[in-house]
Amino acid sequence: MKRPFYHFVLLGLFLGLNKSAFAQTKQESTWKSIFNGKDLSNWDTYMRQPEGTNQKPFGLNNDPLKVFTVSDGAIHVSGQLWGGVSTKDEYENYHLRFKVKWGEKKWYPVPNDTIKRDAGLLYHATGPFNFAYDCWLRSSELQIQEGEIGDFFGVGAGSAEFPLQKKNVRGKSLDQYNPDAPLQRNADAVGGGRVYRSGDFELPHGQWNTCELITRGADAVYIVNGYVVNRLFNTYRQGIHQQTTRGKIQFQSEGAEVFYKNMELRPINFNRKNAPHLVADQSALKNINADKPELLKITNSGDDVELIAVELIGNANDQFVINLPSFPFKITKGKSFTLPVSVKPGTTANTIVKFRLETVLGPVPDFEVSLESK
Repeated sequence: MKRPFYHFVLLGLFLGLNKSAFAQTKQESTWKSIFNGKDLSNWDTYMRQPEGTNQKPFGLNNDPLKVFTVSDGAIHVSGQLWGGVSTKDEYENYHLRFKVKWGEKKWYPVPNDTIKRDAGLLYHATGPFNFAYDCWLRSSELQIQEGEIGDFFGVGAGSAEFPLQKKNVRGKSLDQYNPDAPLQRNADAVGGGRVYRSGDFELPHGQWNTCELITRGADAVYIVNGYVVNRLFNTYRQGIHQQTTRGKIQFQSEGAEVFYKNMELRPINFNRKNAPHLVADQSALKNINADKPELLKITNSGDDVELIAVELIGNANDQFVINLPSFPFKITKGKSFTLPVSVKPGTTANTIVKFRLETVLGPVPDFEVSLESK
């Protein structure tokens, strides 16, 4: 299977976050806050007109209804108007992380004809500000929707390649990310080309979820609460015959109250001596139940390596519960760590998924453990 990411490794050696951050590209753990927790300096807002009216859009940096405010170190989005708050700077080749939780308010009309609260992270975002639905930048989307964080939507940045399988969602056959499936290109349509995440790893309503985005050239990885849930390659805009590799970062207001905080990113460090080499103490962990976790011991037999997430592959991957370390997690050569693994109550017996480890440059090669419920 072709993996377009590797085409960009040499490019990544020369590209930083932006011109001012170029000197930091070799520092693996250097995080840069893109939100100061106090105000929206270095951010732009853009909003369309109130729903159901023929008023002119409120437009750029005009927020009389205070849709975007700062409260307790977080950006509070009321959701009353559709729009976005975006960085003034553009970025490429980065690891972004932030926290998000839902508020209580919802505004008419209910987004997407459902009762789900809706928002989103738009990345590789470029002008105009009113490109999509009269209020968003041209971009790719990491969907932030209640119970569905981690889906992909196209918002004009171009189509991408995903390993896709079909999934039945509310009576419709739709695309879902599955790393074992054939690589296919999704539809290039604003608000379309949706690719569902592999599973639901969102926390209960009112809790803070940690979301992460890795961009490497024209490729991207979506991570929710430490689990890889989506992966795409070779984002390409047919209209200009170019790959999409950089742009602003924009957070949506889409009819629901939502809070964002701790937004920070770091450059991707493409310099690595050797591929990571980690070994599990067993190739298959069986008889996993909800009452007592089974233990998986993992040893680093290669150079020091930083792990950023895990990935569970299988149709019931979100039924497994792993007590994850605090990522990013650096393990030195010769050291080991142990992961307790259980399943949610009611998980069907003999459910099997595959377990992998993730680095900022992709999955740990030649590492896979089978997990099976009792």
